[in-house]
Amino acid sequence: MTPFLPTLVLLDCQRESLDPGEANDDGSNNLVVDRIRRLLSSARLSGWPILHCQYQSNRPAINCGLTVPGAPIDGLRPRAREPVFIRKGLSAYSDPDFGRMVKHYAGPPCFLVGFSAPFSLMATMFDAVARSQTLTVIPEAVGGRAVGPRSASSVRDISFDLIDRLTSTMPLDEVVGSWLRAPQPSTLKTIGMGR
Repeated sequence: MTPFLPTLVLLDCQRESLDPGEANDDGSNNLVVDRIRRLLSSARLSGWPILHCQYQSNRPAINCGLTVPGAPIDGLRPRAREPVFIRKGLSAYSDPDFGRMVKHYAGPPCFLVGFSAPFSLMATMFDAVARSQTLTVIPEAVGGRAVGPRSASSVRDISFDLIDRLTSTMPLDEVVGSWLRAPQPSTLKTIGMGR
């Protein structure tokens, strides 16, 4: 892989991230999943390195015959050559290999998308700053969980008040225009930006 390509990190793109629990589901996470799917597809077509970071608890998985909560969201499953880092702590850096891989791909942006805003996303940002590593967050491709009376989109918006102070962010359309290899109309259509 060429060292001048950006890297795409998918954080906590697991089915349980979409569970609204007892909160009112505002549908915002479904939009985020769609954006991530399209971006992932286009990043793969452009040859970007793709990294996946997933949460694994110490509790045994329970499968009720329908879905396994820790399984990847449909359409966001890692491919055979895409590294998967397992975090057992709050931050993606709780898997020590994650930080080494981010350092390996340092240079072009390392774009971060996914779920768990503000929890694991915020912890990962603090750890990145402590290690002098830059992760660029794509706000439109970040989802969160509802907390108490706050909807998922409200929690996500609150988390970006701090994320904007910790790290750089880049809008999805700028990522597409600047970093996807010669975006053709068909590629832009794939990512939902074309006509």
